[in-house]
Amino acid sequence: MTKHPGFFEGTEMPTAGWWEALWPDPAAILARVGVAAGASVVDLCAGDGWFTLPIARIAARVVAVDIDPEMLRVSDVRLREADLANVAFVAGDAYDIASLVREPVDLVFLANAFHGVPDKTRLARGVAQVLKPGGRFAVVNWHASPREETPVLGLPRGPRTDLRIAPQATVDAVTPSGLAFERLIDLPPYHYAAVFKKTA
Repeated sequence: MTKHPGFFEGTEMPTAGWWEALWPDPAAILARVGVAAGASVVDLCAGDGWFTLPIARIAARVVAVDIDPEMLRVSDVRLREADLANVAFVAGDAYDIASLVREPVDLVFLANAFHGVPDKTRLARGVAQVLKPGGRFAVVNWHASPREETPVLGLPRGPRTDLRIAPQATVDAVTPSGLAFERLIDLPPYHYAAVFKKTA
């Protein structure tokens, strides 16, 4: 995969096979973090669309944002093969979400990328700008376990140990943006989701 300027560290798409082994039911993850029928959702750092497709099956309107246009092309093919046409694909830097997403949304979903963001509060401030009042920001992270303790298909997987962040560190990074911490969800075997709400 081509590395683009601004590419977040340790957020490459996984090799074929182990993503499915780790997330065999992405729709269940989405339901737990609050993706609802009729909602408008941004899949931020969407990659090749592993979560974009099930989001599109639930939500009314989806914007998939990624810095890598090739990943978005792969996702576009996946969505067209599934006869889903409610997704807009936008190539750009996640920090620029407020200019990339033109209409307020109900939820911004970010999976397996927050650990690599150099300025996490800056990203959260951008997310806050695109959320409707009462909208939510759902951040799915690897638990801060040593990489050798998170095997998938028999091999250590996920970001480097030093990049992983505990739930409280995620909360501490996001709340200065003005988003209020709402709840923490355990996502076995190796992840958690922190959900934040725009209260004003």
